[in-house]
Amino acid sequence: MNSSKRITNLDFIRGCALLGILVINVISFGLPITALFNHSTFGRGNLLDWVVIVISSVFFEYKMMGLFSMLFGVGLMIFIDNAKQKFKKPKLLSFWRNFLLLLFGVIHISIWEGDILIIYALCAFCIILFSQIQNNKITIFLITLLVFIDLLFINYIDSLYDASGNLILEEAWVVAASEGGSLNFGKFWFPEEPNWGNISGLLLVLDASNRAMTLMVVGILLYRLNIIQGTKGIDFYKKLMFYGFSIGLPFSIYSIYLLISSEYSAAIAITSRLWLTLSVIPMVLGYVGLLTIMNIKLRKSITTKLRACGKMAFTNYITQTLIGVVVLRGLFEIGTFSRSQLIMYVFAVWALQIYWSKPIIDKFKYGPLEWLLRKLTYYFV
Repeated sequence: MNSSKRITNLDFIRGCALLGILVINVISFGLPITALFNHSTFGRGNLLDWVVIVISSVFFEYKMMGLFSMLFGVGLMIFIDNAKQKFKKPKLLSFWRNFLLLLFGVIHISIWEGDILIIYALCAFCIILFSQIQNNKITIFLITLLVFIDLLFINYIDSLYDASGNLILEEAWVVAASEGGSLNFGKFWFPEEPNWGNISGLLLVLDASNRAMTLMVVGILLYRLNIIQGTKGIDFYKKLMFYGFSIGLPFSIYSIYLLISSEYSAAIAITSRLWLTLSVIPMVLGYVGLLTIMNIKLRKSITTKLRACGKMAFTNYITQTLIGVVVLRGLFEIGTFSRSQLIMYVFAVWALQIYWSKPIIDKFKYGPLEWLLRKLTYYFV
């Protein structure tokens, strides 16, 4: 996409989402993986740590990845629309581009187990086929169907566990998946467990995939309705922010309330995620409204720096991983820092990425990995 035709609102929202996603990812860099799901296990030594837990859960968990997924769907549509004007087989070119993204994801996951690029690339193959559907009513129906399927799946998986988090081995496929023994939630919830919980692991992967797919379709709808472009009146985005947060925040708050009030009982582990899932779409819409207003109202000196972070989102995302793995897993042992201390680390990385993004974009137009992906995408055309 030519810089002259870039939708600056997308760059701004993408930059904010890129920075925000580190608030969650830093937990898996600096603490044992259990802390990502059972907040009470690691890094919560004082009241400030619990404040960080609540704020992270309510405002960032699932929401920043939701924004990222939504923007990925928008990017797919923009790429295909632009490719239609220049190439005979735009969808084939998009398939190739996302196959390259899949390869990047494979490399990334070898460094850090929290990679999302693989899921995005696999979802993109389906979204590219879906791009032919132009009817917005069908799109809304598809979004509703995907959310409904996700909630049914979460509820079904929840029914497979007893109040202690142990599998109820009644169905043949559950017995087979758990290899004949109850793995409960494994390391996902219990730090003393030596094994992963196969069923809960399946839930996390499928839930993340379905949520990514759903938000990509939401992004396509917002793009077709000219909402994400930031061209609607300021009052529209105020209403979007108000209604989005009014609906989403109660679900998100209730999710963390269930966990804390039950003292992180395994019986609430999956139920809480159902409420968290319900919060995602309205919260993402709320953020679209809020961030669009910020993109319009903030000083240019601020917005241009955050837009530059968004233009370099791929490079910055991978850089966050490399810095996190080297510093929090290499220079220090996992679990060295509390959650409040990790947030200070997050601020430092934010400052670094905001500092370097604009000079790089001003001089080279693309970030290093954006340039590489672009070169490989058009290598055969």
